[in-house]
Amino acid sequence: MKTKSATLKILVILVFVTLTCIYLLPVYVMINASLKTKAEVDKREYLVPSPKPQFQNYPNVLLGGSEFKSTPLGRPLLNSTIISVSVTLLSAFFGGLAGYYLSRSKTRFTRILFILVGIALYLPYQAFIIPLVFMMSKLNLLLSYWGMILSYLILNLPLASVLLGTFFLSLPRELEEAAEVDGASRIQTFFRIVTPISWPAYASVGIIIFTQVWNEFFLALVLSSPTTRTVQVVMAEAQGTTLVLYNQQMVAALVSVSIPLLFFIFLGRYFIRGILAGALKG
Repeated sequence: MKTKSATLKILVILVFVTLTCIYLLPVYVMINASLKTKAEVDKREYLVPSPKPQFQNYPNVLLGGSEFKSTPLGRPLLNSTIISVSVTLLSAFFGGLAGYYLSRSKTRFTRILFILVGIALYLPYQAFIIPLVFMMSKLNLLLSYWGMILSYLILNLPLASVLLGTFFLSLPRELEEAAEVDGASRIQTFFRIVTPISWPAYASVGIIIFTQVWNEFFLALVLSSPTTRTVQVVMAEAQGTTLVLYNQQMVAALVSVSIPLLFFIFLGRYFIRGILAGALKG
């Protein structure tokens, strides 16, 4: 049994190492290509590292350089960060309030509303892109930061409400009843009792919404102006028609991926901490 167990462990480790290498191979190719010149990339030796890494490719792409023929990526990265962070915070705040109301109210109206909000999650936003653009135009928010933030908030608020409302349904009512006995209002109970123990749900919602807004392309293409373009729009425009600089595209891709990755790692730490705290408490 011990021999079989040791053999099985070695087999499992080999499988995980193989899958990890396969998963990380495209990332290695991206990093390797981002440090090469155009002539080295054209040789198609994707796995061979460059003898002279071209670290200047990164400031050229972010700030613009003599060899970079597209829009510098610094401003679009800032635009994407401002829009994604704002939408994530607003969705978590208003989604938490809406989800708490829908999960605690037992009227027929709230039950129907909960179902309608859930149905809204399955509607493709491309179906009402024209009314959305028309509404932003009437509010004089078209081609502005606030117009894009409000549009993304409208699209992601149902998701935040349903996810947080479903999580609130699993919380014990005794905590809220004890707070009410002590004289706390419903708002005080939500912010002082429910919110602190709901960080795992807020972390999950934040990761999902931030990633969706950061990677969204179609709505950003329609609603953005030259000064509010996001990183996804600029990357699509940087492909070129006759000349493709793959090394600079790899730099742009790595930089655009790094920010949501760091966001995921940061919130993932709190997510795991919340799960472990709940498990130890249970």
